[in-house]
Amino acid sequence: MYLSELSVAERKNFLELAYCTMGLNGSYKEQEKAIFESFTHECGMPSYQLKKQDDIDGVIKLLTRSEVKNRRIILVELFGIVLADNEFCESETEFMLKLAAAFDIAEFELKRLQRWVEAMNDLVHEGFSLIMKD
Repeated sequence: MYLSELSVAERKNFLELAYCTMGLNGSYKEQEKAIFESFTHECGMPSYQLKKQDDIDGVIKLLTRSEVKNRRIILVELFGIVLADNEFCESETEFMLKLAAAFDIAEFELKRLQRWVEAMNDLVHEGFSLIMKD
């Protein structure tokens, strides 16, 4: 939704982080794969090849240098993929808290971002229900 605001380098690092985040719950679910694919298109990199999966801490370190608005964008978009399966497991929670701390984003602000994404997901589902209603 907001990935166009990121620089090309930030988009590449975001895609690395998003792919890593998908696997935190132990599997790569279809909903997550679909969202990741939409991320690659939104970033203008539909054929992006992952290169930094072995250095996610390095990716995070690079992204900590981004503007605060861009760090918030990254968190919002990551919540989109983390919450795609309607499950927020302990490893995902820990990772998002770790990322927020690295990004110098307070936990209460992280929770606000999470609630906003959850509300947006609910509105999208409600919209589909209204449109597809018999």
